[in-house]
Amino acid sequence: MRTATKTAAGGLALAGGIILLRSGVRTPRQARHQVDVAARHLRHLGGRLHGVSYKMRGGHPDPDVGDTVLADRVRSTLGPLERRLDVPRVHVMVEDHVVLLHGCVGTHAEAAEIEQATAEVSGVSGVESYLHVGLAPNDTRPSAGRAVHPASEAMRSLLAAAEAAGLDEAVARPVVRGVLATFADRLPAGEREQVAAHLPADVRAMFTPPRRMWSVAPARTSAALVARILAETAELPPERAQEASTSIIRALRSIVPDEAADVAAVLPTELRSLWELPPAS
Repeated sequence: MRTATKTAAGGLALAGGIILLRSGVRTPRQARHQVDVAARHLRHLGGRLHGVSYKMRGGHPDPDVGDTVLADRVRSTLGPLERRLDVPRVHVMVEDHVVLLHGCVGTHAEAAEIEQATAEVSGVSGVESYLHVGLAPNDTRPSAGRAVHPASEAMRSLLAAAEAAGLDEAVARPVVRGVLATFADRLPAGEREQVAAHLPADVRAMFTPPRRMWSVAPARTSAALVARILAETAELPPERAQEASTSIIRALRSIVPDEAADVAAVLPTELRSLWELPPAS
């Protein structure tokens, strides 16, 4: 590698010399112009050399970056993959270098490919995937058109519940997503699937627990559940966590009345009491 770098550097110097020798300088202004041209050529060639050298060394982007930069890096990585897989755009959040993925995909293989690509991005220390596997008949692939569909009545009800708890409209949707995903994580898989089957597509996409590499003990109290929702949802103000979580869970119960009793049956006593509270008037 060192020999290749020296050779390339020699080539840069030679290129600069040729540019200057051919300049035919007649005035100081022409001389300055020719020097500027030579400098631009050298910078261009130097940049290409750096890029080649970087790749030959197996270089990677700096992993020590902020969450905002890392989120943009993940989105840039996933963009071509989303187009190739023909899946709706994945929502990306980053908290302390842990990436949270939300969205809908058609198959487990598509989810796994997106999760693996995310995990390989430089700077990512962990991935929590809330990707919902299984596009419903009324879901569309991007290739079928990117028309913006209005929110379902159920989604509007959940957003209204978040706003009624004092949240700004700008953060209502991600907070609803965090509450639904965390509550879904608390239910056994069979009951979770039954509830999801009663939800419209835009809500069902949020009602998906994360896939983790580690096990997490299920929350057994309202306080533990709210603490987990708060940890999973960066947009949720701590002072509004209890009220917002309760309001959204109550709204969810009103959306799936046929499953209300079955959900209550699988919850511990304190969470059952929270679930069975009627929606706020």
